[in-house]
Amino acid sequence: MESPYIVIIGTGIMLIMALFIVLFVMYYQRKQIEQQIRVKDMEAEFQQKLLEVSMASTEAERRRIAQDLHDDIGALLSVTKLTFNALYGQLGSKEQAERLAQQVREALDETISHVRRISRELVPTTLERFGLPAALQEFVAKSNYGNDVKITFGYAGDENFRLEPKVELMLYRVVQELINNALKHSGGTNIHIQMSLPPHYFGLVVEDNGQGFNLQDIRKRVSPGLGLDNIEGRLRIIEGKIKYETAPNKGCRAVIELKSCALVDKKASIEKMNTQR
Repeated sequence: MESPYIVIIGTGIMLIMALFIVLFVMYYQRKQIEQQIRVKDMEAEFQQKLLEVSMASTEAERRRIAQDLHDDIGALLSVTKLTFNALYGQLGSKEQAERLAQQVREALDETISHVRRISRELVPTTLERFGLPAALQEFVAKSNYGNDVKITFGYAGDENFRLEPKVELMLYRVVQELINNALKHSGGTNIHIQMSLPPHYFGLVVEDNGQGFNLQDIRKRVSPGLGLDNIEGRLRIIEGKIKYETAPNKGCRAVIELKSCALVDKKASIEKMNTQR
């Protein structure tokens, strides 16, 4: 007959082994979960880096095209205009020739103006020199020409401070996208941009009195449209987010917030820029 001590010891060993197995399984599952979280974090970080590189490449390409337009095409058009002006002076008093020459000169002037405008839009020099409020004011003024929609802009805050250059550029592109969307899709008659500047807080609102839209329906589409992905992608780069307050026939109010932003003294920025020149 077996000793009761042997049974107790055997039972204890089995319980210890069972407990060890349970602990091992729990430990293994926890490691698996941690590994999955790490993989997801790495994927998210990779996507963020990829997005940043993509946006940086886009801006670099814009800058290159703008430089080519200004240096090559703009210069060539200017030389052509000078040459044509010399030719125009040799036409004498022939009425028809003078009329045609005047038409050609006006076309050249308009082409040069368009090249300069496209170059400035590709790389907003006003943004680099004077900051976001000045650049948005300029953009609004240009957008109001030849347009039935009235666009207005207002801001409040300390103009001695500027946002980090990358933040200003991304916000400028986002506002451009929102305005273009409103002009194309809202059917409204008024668009207003309101910005609050640091040091107290930062806020940026773009609203229109158009037909609005159902945000959930837009997001369900295979291709969401309205530039939502592009806007949200740019904001992710600068730790920002956007909230849409909209509904059918209720207009749209887009509220942009920044999680954090670096502030640069405006005077110091201008001095640095002048030194680099």
